[in-house]
Amino acid sequence: MQQLMPETKKSILIVEDEGLIAADLQVRLERMGYSVPGIAHSGAEAIRSVEAAPPDLVLMDIRIAGDMDGIATAQALWNEFQIPVVYMTAHSDPETVERAALTEPFGYVLKPVADGALRSAVQVALYKSEMEGRLRASEFWLSATLRSVGEGIVATGTTGEIVFMNPVAEQFTGWHSEDARGHQLMDVLTLLAEADAQPAKNPVFDLLPGEERTYILVSSTGHRRFVEIACFENGLDNRDTRDILGAIVVVRDIEARKQLQARLVQSQRMEAIAAMAGGLAHDFNNQLMVIQGYTEELCTRLSGMNREDALAVRQAASVAASISNQLLALSRRDVVRPEVLNSHEVISEILPVLNHSLGRGHTLASELGSHAGFIRIDRNLLKQVLVNLTLHARDTMPAAGCARLESAAIEIEAGSPEARLNQPGLYVRIRFTVSGEELDQAALSRIFEPFAIKSSGHGTGLGLSIAHSIVIQSGGSITASSVKERGTSFEILLPSIGAFHGIAEVRGGCGRAARDIVPTLLLVEDEDSVRRLVRGYLEGAGYQLLEARNAEDAELIAKVYREPIHLLVTDVVMPGMTGSELAERLAPLRPLMKVLLISGYRHDTLERHGLDRDETVLAKPFPAPELLRRVRALLGREANAE
Repeated sequence: MQQLMPETKKSILIVEDEGLIAADLQVRLERMGYSVPGIAHSGAEAIRSVEAAPPDLVLMDIRIAGDMDGIATAQALWNEFQIPVVYMTAHSDPETVERAALTEPFGYVLKPVADGALRSAVQVALYKSEMEGRLRASEFWLSATLRSVGEGIVATGTTGEIVFMNPVAEQFTGWHSEDARGHQLMDVLTLLAEADAQPAKNPVFDLLPGEERTYILVSSTGHRRFVEIACFENGLDNRDTRDILGAIVVVRDIEARKQLQARLVQSQRMEAIAAMAGGLAHDFNNQLMVIQGYTEELCTRLSGMNREDALAVRQAASVAASISNQLLALSRRDVVRPEVLNSHEVISEILPVLNHSLGRGHTLASELGSHAGFIRIDRNLLKQVLVNLTLHARDTMPAAGCARLESAAIEIEAGSPEARLNQPGLYVRIRFTVSGEELDQAALSRIFEPFAIKSSGHGTGLGLSIAHSIVIQSGGSITASSVKERGTSFEILLPSIGAFHGIAEVRGGCGRAARDIVPTLLLVEDEDSVRRLVRGYLEGAGYQLLEARNAEDAELIAKVYREPIHLLVTDVVMPGMTGSELAERLAPLRPLMKVLLISGYRHDTLERHGLDRDETVLAKPFPAPELLRRVRALLGREANAE
């Protein structure tokens, strides 16, 4: 008789209260090539044996001694340990067979057990168990994959009921997967047509194979977002037919794409308006020159009521000339004089003017973050943007309304949600919020167009258009959003060449008394992750920081910063200008400034560049304590070390 000799012996636990039968089964199974780790005589003993050493299979007599019969024991073993069971029974009554079937056993053998029947039952049960194990592993990996993808996945059954939702779909819909299971797809996936925002048809039936369509998805909380949806049949391929098990609905968030498209359309529209405005202003000014010239002559020649009429015409021509100048500003034909500015300083300068422009009954709250940004922009144009936003607030806010002006230096990191709309890097973010009624999307999409939101008797309706033109001309972006009960918010992002991190953000104070001067360090590092790490080290130690991403920007910051810079911490090798060249360029401007060079090069390479291995050179990688020790040494503050 040929024996089964697997590479690794499968273990089989025998549960049989008849000692002679159990011993006979053990001998026969071992002769077939299996191992029998033990024999249990009751259900409780079987559970203890499995807890101690789980077998690959249990050969279970249905009738065993104790409080639990074989069927109850098999159910407990499967629920807790997922151990497959083959029943042995001499009973074939319908009630016993029905109870046994409910536990979904992996096989049956009838007593008295023949070798052939035993071998077949064990082999089939072990094979079935292995296949189910592989299936469970496959389902686990599939589930993990579906849960980790960045798109919403909703699976439905044959009647359209939801059977699965991944976390992204949960986030989009506001439904938990367990709560959504069993509901019809369109009860959970509330979709509106993109064109008219009317309820959409079920995409499973409405979309053609391979078709993708844009919808507005409304979550259970009422939040709306643009999504792109595609549907796929979920089924099993057979030789002659395809069994359809349901559908897979893929929901892709395209909110960022729609915003970028809206920005592009708006920019193109504003470019066309600006070009038209410039041409109109040119022709208009020619006619105004004639009108003003003849009006001046009439004013000198006429008297009485006629002269009063001529003066009124001259006043109207003057107002028209003012409008023409605004059209020229909108067309961006003015001379721009950009300079490197500290954003907080410019905003602080203009705040009194903004408060006055807002008028009585309105209030302006301001919050300038402790991080100030250095930007390249025309000082007067930046002030004009803020004044125009303030005038818009004055003309649109209700009585006793309020506006809020916030500014902070921020960094948009690669891979972040903000990076979908803006290039990664340093920015100054200015947010101007105006209280009032919520605006719909149609109004927001045209808010920067001339006269789109015309004030009641004030201004010309060009203020927001000119603000948009200035910001775009300066390389930034301006967007508007509106929230119920909060009003309209304008957010301006201007590219920044660096930032100032003030003492207000610092913890610990570096062991200095509050009255001591806080050293200011200029940190220059082109590798973003390294710069953020070193910034954290120095901020945590209590230093004020000026931060730049390259040597050229650092030089500009050093020129406009009005206070002393005590230490330059710079990478040696950077694109454009090296750290050593930067130190030499700044030496005449900052003669008292110390220098600490950091580099990932080997020491012998640094020596070839003329750099000595002393306190002024720190090799990467370095721990925070070593960096701070070097900084304290160069600042002459060893006595203040911990």
